[in-house]
Amino acid sequence: MTMKATKNVIILGVNPYSGNRGVGALAYSVMSVLDKISKENDVQINIYLVGKSKHIVENRIKVGDTIIQFKQFPFYAGNGLKGVLKFFLTMILSKEILFKTKYVMDMGEGDSFSDIYGKQRFININAPKKTFRFLGKKILLLPQTIGPFNDAKIKKEAKKSIEKSDVVLVRDRMSYDYVTNNTTQKKVKELTDMAFFMPYNKKDFSNGKINVGLNISSLMWHGGYTKNNQFGFKEDYPKLMRAIIEFFLTQANVQIHLISHVVNANSHVENDYEVARFIQDEYASEKITLAPFFLDPIDAKNYISGLDFFTGARMHACIAAFSSGVPVYPIAYSRKFNGLFVETLEYSYLGDLINQNSNEFMTGLEYAFENRIELTEIIQQSKKNIVSHRYTLLIDELSIFLEL
Repeated sequence: MTMKATKNVIILGVNPYSGNRGVGALAYSVMSVLDKISKENDVQINIYLVGKSKHIVENRIKVGDTIIQFKQFPFYAGNGLKGVLKFFLTMILSKEILFKTKYVMDMGEGDSFSDIYGKQRFININAPKKTFRFLGKKILLLPQTIGPFNDAKIKKEAKKSIEKSDVVLVRDRMSYDYVTNNTTQKKVKELTDMAFFMPYNKKDFSNGKINVGLNISSLMWHGGYTKNNQFGFKEDYPKLMRAIIEFFLTQANVQIHLISHVVNANSHVENDYEVARFIQDEYASEKITLAPFFLDPIDAKNYISGLDFFTGARMHACIAAFSSGVPVYPIAYSRKFNGLFVETLEYSYLGDLINQNSNEFMTGLEYAFENRIELTEIIQQSKKNIVSHRYTLLIDELSIFLEL
């Protein structure tokens, strides 16, 4: 009996168990795509993710009817002496995986290869790239947003990591332009976010209502990590969220669903569910439903897919809506939204917290809601003409990288 060929792949910058269901969606999506490639090529792909245990742990996720197995391994990397010591500890604890794995794919949590969230987040995302370059691995950057970079030193570090990668895949036109204009990397392709390809089962609300989903980002609600309007919004975010709620409360036959897409019991700033419960208590209206505490990203997408309209600032909640055909009004707080929705998907219906005042924002929201049938048609065309083609390109790029 002929043994199957085997490919060992380390995936960085994803976590299927993250309280950020967007980061979880990226993990589910990339593992689902690799499972498809494995079956189509009759090859065994062993998947390894970074874990928190000091031991190598076997795990699995369920995607539709498919069980995907993977292993999590301890991995430490950082700057300076402390980073070097952590690296050698990694070598001891995870040598079994590190030395037999040739391929490294890095998701960068979708949008964290940037300094928009602070210097430490960038270091956490970039340090593993440096380590695996040192170990001589083949590195592919999975579809993600590249930049922006405001700090000169960080920009230089990012440039090096981009140029030293074997392949760079980006999810939007702005990131593609950044790579081509600011680095010497030639193997760069513009695709789209991998969460578009995460399977789901559409929820049926069967309540006779126009079901409207609203995600209130706890990070934005609290003013960012710095708690002082870190992202430079033109208007007060909580006030704007209340304006959205009050608009939909005046609409006939609308049921508002408060959707939490980032949940972290240990973080006041990163817990959408806490803010959603606060809002539900504040309004105490039968027209407002607190959506469930989703246990995984597929549960979240299943719920969102059954809505008639969606708006929110969590990127992957908006992607869950768009990819399941739900008319959506994304609430942009960085260029990643414009890059993905406007430039790549050719979808111009979104609010802009940086550049719009409340009147401009609400006018756009109201127009999008009133014209949601038209938006649905535009989304279907985008999925047909853009997303499906880029899915094929993604499969091809990953297969070539894995030398299949």
